[in-house]
Amino acid sequence: MGEKTFNLTWNNHLANLSGLFEGLYKSGSLTDTTLACQGGMLRAHRLVLAACSPYFERVFKEHYGEQPILILKVLMNKI
Repeated sequence: MGEKTFNLTWNNHLANLSGLFEGLYKSGSLTDTTLACQGGMLRAHRLVLAACSPYFERVFKEHYGEQPILILKVLMNKI
């Protein structure tokens, strides 16, 4: 039998993915780390933080398998 090739086009993939991330954030689903700053705390997704920051990527690789609380001392608490 011959090999078949398929090509899938998803016109609104970025909007769908963005909406999915927003829904996970709002519900707190699958959060796996906590950011703490000046008495405030925010649950977060390591995958998103690591994708946006080499610093977070390195921290999470060093502490793989843990659910760390990251204390951010130099930021203003606007969360």
